[in-house]
Amino acid sequence: MPRTNRARALLLALFLLLTTSQILCAQSPNAWNPAQSDQWVAVDQLGRALPANADVGDIRPDKYIACFYFLWNGRHGDAGPYDITKILAEHPEAKDDPDSPLWGKLYAPHHWGESIFGYYVGEDESVLRKHAQMLGDAGVDVICFDVTNQLTYPESYRPLFKVFSEMQQAGNKVPKVAFLCPFGSPNKVVRELWREVYSQNFYPDVWFYWKGKPLILADPDYLSPALRLTSQNCVPIEIGKGDVLAQTFRAKSQFNSVNVCAPTWNDTNSALSITLLDADGNVVLKVDSYDVVDNLGFELPLEKPAPTGEYTIELRNVGQGRVGCWSRNVAGDDYTAAANQTHKVAAIDWLGATKNGQKLASVLMTSVSLYDEELDNILNFFTFRPSQPDYFIGPRKPNQWSWLEAYPQHVFYNDQGEPEEVGVGVAQNATDGKLSVMSNPRAYGRSYHNGEEPAPEDCNYFGMNFQEQWDRALELDPEIIFVTGWNEWIAGRFDINAPFHAPTPVTFVDQYNEEFSRDCEPMVGGHVDDYYYQMIANIRRFKGVSKQEPSQTAAITLDGAFDDWTAVRPIFFDTACDPVHRDCRGWGKGMRYFNQTGRNDILETRVSYDNANVYFYLKVADALQGDLKSDNWLALLLNTDDDVSTGHYGVDYLIRANAEGTSFELQKVTNEGETAGVQSVCKVDSSAKGAELELTIPRKALGLDAVAPSLNFKWTDGLDPLGDWSVYTTDGDAAPNDLYFYRYQAN
Repeated sequence: MPRTNRARALLLALFLLLTTSQILCAQSPNAWNPAQSDQWVAVDQLGRALPANADVGDIRPDKYIACFYFLWNGRHGDAGPYDITKILAEHPEAKDDPDSPLWGKLYAPHHWGESIFGYYVGEDESVLRKHAQMLGDAGVDVICFDVTNQLTYPESYRPLFKVFSEMQQAGNKVPKVAFLCPFGSPNKVVRELWREVYSQNFYPDVWFYWKGKPLILADPDYLSPALRLTSQNCVPIEIGKGDVLAQTFRAKSQFNSVNVCAPTWNDTNSALSITLLDADGNVVLKVDSYDVVDNLGFELPLEKPAPTGEYTIELRNVGQGRVGCWSRNVAGDDYTAAANQTHKVAAIDWLGATKNGQKLASVLMTSVSLYDEELDNILNFFTFRPSQPDYFIGPRKPNQWSWLEAYPQHVFYNDQGEPEEVGVGVAQNATDGKLSVMSNPRAYGRSYHNGEEPAPEDCNYFGMNFQEQWDRALELDPEIIFVTGWNEWIAGRFDINAPFHAPTPVTFVDQYNEEFSRDCEPMVGGHVDDYYYQMIANIRRFKGVSKQEPSQTAAITLDGAFDDWTAVRPIFFDTACDPVHRDCRGWGKGMRYFNQTGRNDILETRVSYDNANVYFYLKVADALQGDLKSDNWLALLLNTDDDVSTGHYGVDYLIRANAEGTSFELQKVTNEGETAGVQSVCKVDSSAKGAELELTIPRKALGLDAVAPSLNFKWTDGLDPLGDWSVYTTDGDAAPNDLYFYRYQAN
């Protein structure tokens, strides 16, 4: 990349050092996160248990996970919400009726389903806080924002940056952020992000660094209009062995790179020698051999900007494969006027083209990038990783990344030839081996596997497509895996004339319904949170899992002093600053979400035992709020048989307030499923003071007669512990989060 001088490079390096040393420390992958969420246990609602250290081995600190993330919810109109899954469930005939009143207007956003958080919008800080927590718990290192449609959505990324920074400052490890820019024309978006985010040092603690610099998913070769060379309306001029093809031009402004678009006639081993000469024949740039990709424009940077004047670009075949240069015919006696009209490049006059010294009535598809101080700063600031938009052809040059591919995915290599990245997707808008639309019943949906999409009656939500892709990625074992995706949710409606392969009467491109969609964020109904836990299971297989600290017990006395808990291990931590407080508009007109169930912020808990009892300790962020008479006050949930098919989501016992609100009591869960009942077993002694609580439970009452007890447990506050699965995510505070449990195994 061009560098104007050493001083600027040194200043830039100093800026990065001063503003990011803390960021780099916080990004260390050696620990999953401070709460050690990789040690938490969970079984999804399909009965699949998360792997543990014994299943996948120790942490691999050189492995990373990226996840595609969307900022556009609530940014494209307020009509609806139109939920396609719900519409088709009640009116399946609507899929063939573009005039059905059930649909929104043409191009209007439609939801493929409903999130666990409802039809939320991008500035909802309660949802953003849960995203930070859930993705951090999962082991996601970076979320990559979709800004490929030339919009950056500052109304969404600004509150997200703020919330993620707050969560991080509270001691949580949350994903960092990066932007995935338009594939072929990123210039507008990259410059907007530079001006509004990076040059302004806007929340630098949440930026994701890759290879020592902030990551941006954009092609640096396309950051200037002059770089977008094309073969459209062109003819190829082949360069044989010994031939010299040359283009002479006058630069009326400084420039800092030379650009060429060359055909190879599908040869894959073609290379060019490129020389840039000034008017006196001095060599300004010389590349002895550059590997050319057929019809793909490339940039050759100069060490420093070249001054105004006349120059010549010479192209030679280095003797391997066919290669040439695209050109456009120039008619008339005034070559410069005609060539400038045929191939317009700002501040450039084309003076002539030759082949082996013979004049050509053509202008070559060569160009230069004019010196641009802002662009120079941008090129020096970021690590660039262009995204490959196609799902089938794989990388076309080094340092590309995939955001989504059809199985079997390719490995994408860095410029050292090392396997760096592989994409993993839940589903793909592809049909017949081509990019297509999700509304086509032959698209690659969630159930797609072994090369085919099952009939609708044979579809299921075991994540067959997702798992097939994960297995491929784990086999390839790159440095980073890119998961698509988390929270896209919406797609615009098109008609049968949509310019996409295999459109349908009612056409939706990237999302359609429950089967033909690609989000992992839990949904209401349908597959609920199964894809979230499937993603976590595979992240653990990729990154490994830490070992739990050996247990240490101590003699416990319930006296409210709590100093006897100091030596007890392990300490089970929970996310800080995550009790639910929500008050924000939803999608559409008149919709608002309000939830103030958050109360006590649970931070840590411990377990000890002796021959007679099991003891539990709890610490919250501030003095305990509420008491035994409060609705849904603190509750301890126990799974004593390590079986999620018994009790309520595996909960066999509850410790919570008795009916009178006078003391804690042990309750046996008597009914299974979503309408669990309880039966009182015995009183539970407790002691609370300030932000701490301790209680004791007779081992005999729990059936824990073994010398070294083992059990799964969690604490809740501000929610119904026998409620629907979703309340552990949407209400109050749960420790650990969502449907996770801590695993206590005495030595």
